[in-house]
Amino acid sequence: MEDLTHFASPERTTTEQILKEYELVGSQKIFTEIFGTITGIGGVIDKNRQIVYANDELLTLLGIKTLEPILGKRPGEFISCIHSDEEESGCGTSHACAYCGAVNAILESQRTGMKSMRETQVSTIIDGKHKSWDLNVISTPVSFNGEVFYILVLQDISDEKRRAALERIFFHDLLNSMGALNGLLSILREETNPDETRELIKLSEDISRNVIDEILSQRQIRAAENGELKVNIELCNSVELLDSAIEKINFHEAGNGKNIVRTEDSVNTFFAIDKILLQRVIINLLKNALEATQLNGTVTSGIRENEDKIIFWVKNDQLIPKDVQMQLFLRSFSTKGTGRGLGTYSIRLLTENYLEGKVSFVSNEAEGTVFSIELNKKFPEIVSDPQK
Repeated sequence: MEDLTHFASPERTTTEQILKEYELVGSQKIFTEIFGTITGIGGVIDKNRQIVYANDELLTLLGIKTLEPILGKRPGEFISCIHSDEEESGCGTSHACAYCGAVNAILESQRTGMKSMRETQVSTIIDGKHKSWDLNVISTPVSFNGEVFYILVLQDISDEKRRAALERIFFHDLLNSMGALNGLLSILREETNPDETRELIKLSEDISRNVIDEILSQRQIRAAENGELKVNIELCNSVELLDSAIEKINFHEAGNGKNIVRTEDSVNTFFAIDKILLQRVIINLLKNALEATQLNGTVTSGIRENEDKIIFWVKNDQLIPKDVQMQLFLRSFSTKGTGRGLGTYSIRLLTENYLEGKVSFVSNEAEGTVFSIELNKKFPEIVSDPQK
């Protein structure tokens, strides 16, 4: 059966030829000595994007001592990209690969015969946990004995992207919120009408609540990324949890002039979960749906069961473009501009790394856009009767 691809060439170098390429590159003493001084994660790939050489930084990153475990693999395969096994032909051949900066940098350097540099966001699964990378990828052609190879350098720019996101949040969004709060307090100081005073106090409380919530959210995401987030399992009621999330997001500016409806057939049940984390996930789902909904529009939410699973879902009518769908859960990707993109990323980070759940979505003409959080319905041993 012929290999298929949705983007880059599926053709692969044979194992025998890979070994010959490895020996060829490794025999170039001057090159290997210079290559060893490269700052960053480096490897050498052949015309079919398969690795034939690597520096110590790459081996250390992957937790291996020799090249043998990854020899002949493509970049997405040796760093465990979530899309690398979607197609039989591997890295570079899935629909999502068309938006990968690493693949595009390699293809551009192959096409032009010159160095190419791209930024990319990569989602990986390591030891069963999701981890996201922001990388600067440089692909440079080099010739050995008439054969062209490509030096691939991966520079981790995740901290730079985190700083940009925090600067946007704290220096722009929160500064604007605090400016609005200061304006309301100035008006409040001069206001004498009791009804107007109560309304101003309410608006001030809403703004301060949103500011505190954003700060707590950022602290929570950073702790989750560092593996420092503590999970506190407790018994909760599904409908009460969803209703509480809806009530909280109604105070957010994203909910102004829009409606959130919980379906009447939502499953009302008890289960054990970290209530604070799950509520954070649901609030983010609702916020994203509200931001995609036009004024006077409605976001629908609900709860259903499937055997031993409990599923929270949020629906809006706005369809997500195909190119956006391919990049939704990447850490730094956003349709809102540079320095954004933590919404869907944090949803999957918290759900799949800490709540032992799964995030999925559909977006089509028939169903609209529906995000679902599937969780194990379980009970802690300390609870004998959830109805009491």
